[in-house]
Amino acid sequence: MLLGRIFLAFIYLMAIANFFLVGCAHRPANISYVEAVKKPEPDPPVKIIETPVPLPLPNQLKPVEVPSEASKLEAKKKPYEVIEEANKGAKQHPEGQDYFNSIMQYTYAPGALYQVYCAPLKLTDIQLQPGEEILGKPACGDTIRWVLGLGLSQSEGQTQQHIYLKPTKPGLQTSLNINTNRRSYLFEIHSYTKTYMAAVSFRYPHDELTMAISEQTKKEEANKVVTSPVVSLENLNFGYIVKVFKGRAASWLPLRVFDDGVKTFIQFPKDMPEAPVLFVLSDKNEMQLVNYRVRNEFYIVDRLFNKAEFRLGRDGRDIVRIFRTEKLSSNRNAF
Repeated sequence: MLLGRIFLAFIYLMAIANFFLVGCAHRPANISYVEAVKKPEPDPPVKIIETPVPLPLPNQLKPVEVPSEASKLEAKKKPYEVIEEANKGAKQHPEGQDYFNSIMQYTYAPGALYQVYCAPLKLTDIQLQPGEEILGKPACGDTIRWVLGLGLSQSEGQTQQHIYLKPTKPGLQTSLNINTNRRSYLFEIHSYTKTYMAAVSFRYPHDELTMAISEQTKKEEANKVVTSPVVSLENLNFGYIVKVFKGRAASWLPLRVFDDGVKTFIQFPKDMPEAPVLFVLSDKNEMQLVNYRVRNEFYIVDRLFNKAEFRLGRDGRDIVRIFRTEKLSSNRNAF
């Protein structure tokens, strides 16, 4: 019985000690958790593309002025005064800087009144744009005292139409309208005793702009072509080894190297941050510059080589070397 009481007392003491130990244990501090907020992807940067602004021609595209008392009075002009003023503003006269030899080159604008000066016994040649065709007959206000003729020539492989003018005497003035499959021309023709214009041609700014855009588009499409279509697949050689010689080149390490027997093509990642410089190494590891072109993600080298090296950074911190597995003989097109 005594042993039983001692055992129970021991258990009781152990329970009390365990209670105090648990109560004295360190409790972790309360942590405030903040929920992560998912932000939307930022909008891509706005790319501003400049478009050509039309240049004002003489007496064209006049600035708009705020109406004034004088302009209000001007609005009350008689119809013939308004017409005369409009025709006067639309007239285009010959100027020295617009001459090419004896040809007066007007800049075409719809509605412009081109002034042409002629003389008896002299022909004035109005030259249309190559490929432009006259619709119907040129309409002249005085077909009795003015002689009109048509002619053809070849320019840049296209037919060019000509309208010839000749007055029967000086001191004449009338109008001439020419309609073509591309535009309409308005002329005021004058006759003098001796003074005359040998030829009149036109510049077409809108057509020149369209042609420039078309040529640029063709160049961009041509730049997308990496290999020539006449290259046979049987001539392609992919026997090249690419090794990192110094530093790290993970972001711009060449993906593929091959040649067609004449040129060498080296493909890089499309998102390459920097463009390394290419050197060709001789058998003595001497660096030599070589001609190459960049087309999209390809370097196109104009020669074949046994060994080449790419360097990035002024101090050449990253260097990648390319080795041809089958070395070229000394009499081949190689360095």
